[in-house]
Amino acid sequence: MLLSTYDGNSSPLHDAIQHGHTQLALAFIKQIVNVPSLNKLLKNRNENGETPLLIAARLNQWKLIESILKPRSDLAKQKDKDGNNLFHLLANLSEDKGVETVANILKILPNDIKNILKEEKNGKNETPMDIAQSYGNTKCMNLLTLDVGKKNDE
Repeated sequence: MLLSTYDGNSSPLHDAIQHGHTQLALAFIKQIVNVPSLNKLLKNRNENGETPLLIAARLNQWKLIESILKPRSDLAKQKDKDGNNLFHLLANLSEDKGVETVANILKILPNDIKNILKEEKNGKNETPMDIAQSYGNTKCMNLLTLDVGKKNDE
């Protein structure tokens, strides 16, 4: 009820994710992800152009990312106002902290989507691999390099 009546950009779901209320965010996502009239809330953007998925990626919250992407892999194509997709945001985490999340995402996304995301450039003309390399995130860079260009049938 709380989620369905909210008309602004940054919703209670955004706030729950941003403030580390994982269980509350999971409950919200479970309520809305498969309800067409409510799942538009997964596309709402905050002042930084971030959707709930992108906030979860920036904060490396695998459980939240999984709860959104498993039923709605199409949402993986979302970008923030700087053109960053979820791989850009995870590659940006220092000390390879996003590598496990990247590996998990690669396991659940269809090949066509993950290959687009891995090669996509943000507003600074950087791919996720470029960002990982600039932060010295070798493991993340290696994961993002694997399978680029592969087709679904390979």
